[in-house]
Amino acid sequence: MIRRLLSENGYKDGNMNTWRPHSAPDGIALVLPYVNEHISKQVNIVVKRSGLPVRLIFRPPPTLREILTSSRIYESRCDIEDCQYCTDRKICHLRGTVYMITCSTCGQRYIGETGRPLRERLNEHRRALTSPQSYPANSFSRHRTAVHTREPPPLLEVTVLHRHLEHPVERKIMEAREIKRHRPEINSRDELAETITLIA
Repeated sequence: MIRRLLSENGYKDGNMNTWRPHSAPDGIALVLPYVNEHISKQVNIVVKRSGLPVRLIFRPPPTLREILTSSRIYESRCDIEDCQYCTDRKICHLRGTVYMITCSTCGQRYIGETGRPLRERLNEHRRALTSPQSYPANSFSRHRTAVHTREPPPLLEVTVLHRHLEHPVERKIMEAREIKRHRPEINSRDELAETITLIA
């Protein structure tokens, strides 16, 4: 799972074979979103058992005031002409996101996360949807083959659920929460099972 996480966030195989040990005196700080007491305890237990030099910090959810004062979630208009992802607000440049894609034809949904610019990840989904034979294991290839076999590739409606999540683990946890909440139909069973175990 860790190798897949690194690969999805732009690391190449060569980068993964080198590790430079470093640890702060009290452990490297790892900031995670606070979900509830039970999950916090479970994560603490796993980290202690692993023996990793990590100090966990659980960040509380934003207050109403913080939400209201940071209401400029998006920049105004996308500077890419005819951007198929930015309809009325600029989202394609965002990094560190958890996002939901809704198929404009059938309404089925997919939830994912990426540390790269959102446009790059969405383009990958789009390629799989357009050329399913080239990406047989991809969730969007299977969706096109099973649901829209004799139709042109459907449009994708994108909603950013969370943004500016720098740590892969933090994104994975938020992705798992959204998957549990929305039960998206396009995600594969393996994706759903793997993600839900993070918050089970």
